[in-house]
Formats: sequence, C-alpha cells, structure tokens
Amino acid sequence: MNKKFKNFSLVVGIVLVALALGAQAVQALREAAAPEKLPYGLTTQDTMASIEQKLGQPRVLYAPQAGWELGLPDEGGSPDHKTYWAIYRRFGLTVVYNTPSAEDKSATVQAIYLHED
Repeated sequence: MNKKFKNFSLVVGIVLVALALGAQAVQALREAAAPEKLPYGLTTQDTMASIEQKLGQPRVLYAPQAGWELGLPDEGGSPDHKTYWAIYRRFGLTVVYNTPSAEDKSATVQAIYLHED
C-alpha cells in the first residue's frame, strides 16, 4: 500500500506541474497572438487613408462642420524600397505599409510599432 501511495503521489505531482507549466504556456501564447489593443482606434486592417483619418483633427476646433484635416505623418520614407514607413512622433507610433509609395492611400498595414518614450 505504501508503494501505491508513493506512485500515486508522484503521478499527482507530475500532473500538477504539467498543469502549471501548461497554464503559463497558454498565457504566453495568448499574449503573443493577441497583443494589447492599438491606440487611437487603429487596427491592422486599416488602410493608409483610414489611419490618416483616425489621426486627423478638425480644421476649426470650435466648428466641426468646417471639415477634417488628415493626420499626415511627421516624417516618412521607404528604406527598403518595398514598404513605406510613416512616423507619427506626436502619437508615438510608426506605421509600416505594404507599398513604397506615400501616395497609395489604399495601402494596407504591414506593422505598427509603438514608441516607448
């Protein structure tokens, strides 16, 4: 009976360790697969036009009917000649689009980097 108890307690111990490690692995996978929400209502399905709209501002602060100014990047470029990097320093982010052109407003997001300042 003593040997059965030792084997049983060993099996229970191994199962508990496996459950604890499994829970940590699941949590790590969830964090990697679903990162925190992006700021300013941005999503990875946005286009260049929709991001500029979301980061824009009213033309006249006290008259919203006057229209909306697009949120153009503070700087941008195409370092690899395949993607366009729009840097929004005032918002603390960089958006990488799947086109080398800053004029392609239908370009989709390849990556969004948040600046740690």
